[in-house]
Amino acid sequence: MLNARGLACAVLAPLLWGFVPIYISVLGDADPLEIVVHRALWSGVILLVLVSVAPSLTGGLQAVRAALSTSRLRLGFALTCGLVTFNWIIFVYAVQSRQLFEAALGYFIYPLFTVMLGVVLLRERLDRWAWVAICVVVAGVALKAANVGGLPWVALALASSFGFYGVIRKRMGIDPLIGIFIETVMLLPLSVLYLWWRHSTGTVIFFGGGAMNVMLAMFAGVITVVPLVLYHAGNRVLPITVSSLLYYVNPTTHMVVGLVYFRLSIPLWEWAAFGLIWSGLVVYFSTRKRQSERRSSA
Repeated sequence: MLNARGLACAVLAPLLWGFVPIYISVLGDADPLEIVVHRALWSGVILLVLVSVAPSLTGGLQAVRAALSTSRLRLGFALTCGLVTFNWIIFVYAVQSRQLFEAALGYFIYPLFTVMLGVVLLRERLDRWAWVAICVVVAGVALKAANVGGLPWVALALASSFGFYGVIRKRMGIDPLIGIFIETVMLLPLSVLYLWWRHSTGTVIFFGGGAMNVMLAMFAGVITVVPLVLYHAGNRVLPITVSSLLYYVNPTTHMVVGLVYFRLSIPLWEWAAFGLIWSGLVVYFSTRKRQSERRSSA
């Protein structure tokens, strides 16, 4: 029987992430890089408090030192730091340019993109049904590309950056909270330098200044860390297949927010593209339990 608290955490985390586009829209035409800088800056501050006062949750500073103990891990964090920053920038751009369905598409295809990375980079073997699922998803992306007259680069950039990020972090074997703390700390000097540069050029920082905008800037850390803590708590007690399926609450919420809040429309052909992608995901996840049972009985 599934853990009820873990299930609630695993649903709430991607649901909260799904509403992040509303937060970005409230900021108006704020510089995407400044949004990312505040996200990194205030996430680092919040996680520093968590690491310091809640070692039972994070492992404390000892876990941070262990995570930075080798040159391989330090290089890994440099790569993941760059990937997550790129991912954040592309996502903010997608929301500000009203390409929310492109973002949703990226996060729908990202898990199977990660599966493909496992084949290429980790030499993992896929069964027949996994290949069928991947082919169906590729067909959906191809339909999307054919109708927009080119590759859906926003979706592919989000899927690939998050996919490479996930594979590298998996190989590093670092606790997610400690990992994101180290990544945000690595971004802190650049974040401070960026804000100082904007201030020195006469640009008002904190999205134009004022108490409300300062609070909105600090809230960027909250919307990053709180879902991450919930996601981590859910993953600890749920089977990986269940937690992976529940992640799709995130891009589904993006689509709902796009339709209801941003009042975007989806043409019929795009519904067909999403239908192919959803079909591929159903094939993949519905056959995982069967394949797992066959391996365990072999």
